[in-house]
Amino acid sequence: MKVLVVLTGELCFDGITNSVLNYYRAMDRSGMEIGIVSARGTNEEMKKNFEDIGCTVYPLENRDSCPAKYFVQLIGIIKRGKYDILHAHGNSATLAIETTAAYLAGCKVRIIHSRNSFCEHTKADKLLRPLMYATYTDGFSCGEKAGKWLFGNRPFTVMNNGKEIDRFLFKPEVRKSYREKLGVSADTILLGHVGLFHRQKNHPFLIDVFEEVCRHSGQYKLVLIGEGEDRGKIEEMVRQKNLTDKVIFLGRQSDVENWIQALDIMVFPSLFEGMPNVVLEWQLAGLPALISDVITKECGIMDTVSYLPLENGPAYWADQILHTPLNDRENTKEDIQKRFIEAGFDIKENAKVLKNKYIELLEKSK
Repeated sequence: MKVLVVLTGELCFDGITNSVLNYYRAMDRSGMEIGIVSARGTNEEMKKNFEDIGCTVYPLENRDSCPAKYFVQLIGIIKRGKYDILHAHGNSATLAIETTAAYLAGCKVRIIHSRNSFCEHTKADKLLRPLMYATYTDGFSCGEKAGKWLFGNRPFTVMNNGKEIDRFLFKPEVRKSYREKLGVSADTILLGHVGLFHRQKNHPFLIDVFEEVCRHSGQYKLVLIGEGEDRGKIEEMVRQKNLTDKVIFLGRQSDVENWIQALDIMVFPSLFEGMPNVVLEWQLAGLPALISDVITKECGIMDTVSYLPLENGPAYWADQILHTPLNDRENTKEDIQKRFIEAGFDIKENAKVLKNKYIELLEKSK
């Protein structure tokens, strides 16, 4: 069984790429060959992570700047590799590029995996929907909301963004070590955010919220993990608000599971999401999370997640933060582990489900 996985974003340390990597790391890959296509650039460290588990990584022409070359190259990879299954991840009908290439190359199973509940290329999405619907064979999604967005009333299968549960559970020794790296005192309360510096993540609102928090208390600092096109704008915003000594920009980190151990409260005012991986990880680490109420309720496994309306404004969010109690993370680990397994977010089981689904769809196609 040969599976070609297409990531329509960059192959990097973002939520989607990490989710895909987690699945194939946990999967019994016997009898399988897995190819990975990066459509918008490749981080060499992440590429090595895939290669270390036996995947072949194909960096293609950029899908945005050279769509025709990308399309032709993709057809060639599928033909030469004789791939049985295409599994393409994205959030709009531009996935018709991948499904059409696979159709022309003779690939029988063409899976679209919806990863968000919104897209920014609305005109292209509307134009390409008929072609996408005509050329894909099966629909997956990270959650119900993301599935409804891309497939409407058509059938789709939810594939949970499973986690290596033990990797994220609270570790007091890691917390101590990473707080020392940050150079913060024991009584400092660290607010955190993990995500690309991109309009979707709503960083300007987050900085406004943090400014309000600082007006009422000097006990808090904000830690921002991630990179992206808007980082410079946010750094300038922080300077203008005289918060430079209160906001820590950590950039992209390959060991996010360790850094979040050092944090105390997570804040996530996104404008839209599919099934945000990071919110799952924060809950596993025992962290309270204040997130926007546009985000699917499916990601609230624990009662430590609070859904807040963005329209209530930064002052309201700040007040909620100031009244959020810190969790007893050590004594809740067993309950967290149990509830995540019961909710179906154990990556070992999720990987078995995915492989069985591949086998089922391939048999059906014959």
